[in-house]
Amino acid sequence: MSQTGIFNGRVLVPYSYGCYGYTRGGGKTWHGGIDLMGADDPTILMPYYTAADGSQKPIRGTVVTARMVDRITGNLTWEWGWYVCVKLDANQTPDAVNYLYFCHCERLLVRVGQTVISGQELAIMGNSGNAALASPPYKHCHLEVRATSTGRGLDPTAYAGVPNKAGTYGNTADLPAPAKGRLQIIYLDNLTQGDANAIMLCCKERKLTDAGLYTSKWDNDSHATQSIIIGPVSQGDADAILATAHSRELDKQGLYRSVWAEDLEE
Repeated sequence: MSQTGIFNGRVLVPYSYGCYGYTRGGGKTWHGGIDLMGADDPTILMPYYTAADGSQKPIRGTVVTARMVDRITGNLTWEWGWYVCVKLDANQTPDAVNYLYFCHCERLLVRVGQTVISGQELAIMGNSGNAALASPPYKHCHLEVRATSTGRGLDPTAYAGVPNKAGTYGNTADLPAPAKGRLQIIYLDNLTQGDANAIMLCCKERKLTDAGLYTSKWDNDSHATQSIIIGPVSQGDADAILATAHSRELDKQGLYRSVWAEDLEE
């Protein structure tokens, strides 16, 4: 599976407000990084440096921070949740970037003092920190790059490996056949129109409807509720759908379930 930016396989920039430089709250809040979602693999990787002509160069650095800060401390990095900061070795790239931040992780895979190189696993994407407050919350990585550890975020495009624009990037043609147990089929039953619309929007954003992996039907002639079947889908797609279902408490109501695709084949 080829690496696209900080993930293997396809990478999504799900929303325009997750792009670098986007302003929120009437211009009061400025987004200093880019929000990236791994569609096929949730593991965050040390990126390559991507030049303007598309050529890539391996880079290396040292993990200087691997932690989560409690909100009560008053330190604004609580917003990042679990995060990793890598200080790049000097004179590797032509820009001013020296620090890479990988934020909102679910789990960290490196420790402070560890040397890391392009392609190395750093963490698992999640929605820790203020990402948990999103509506709906969704697992992703906020990638931010800086010249100094206390400086302003710089354009992360050369490290994100994708344009600073909402969309799906990367090529699925070179993805190997998934290992057994990696594909899931998801069932959602007795959904209201609002819940069904939220699930369908998630599937559209991840191109599952275009791929013919989404089906729905009315539960009865009154058209009051719908049942949806999605799949087979990758772990990344399943995580995104579960996040949407969880935000609407469908899992708590017993309206969401998933099974391994190969279990249905036996």
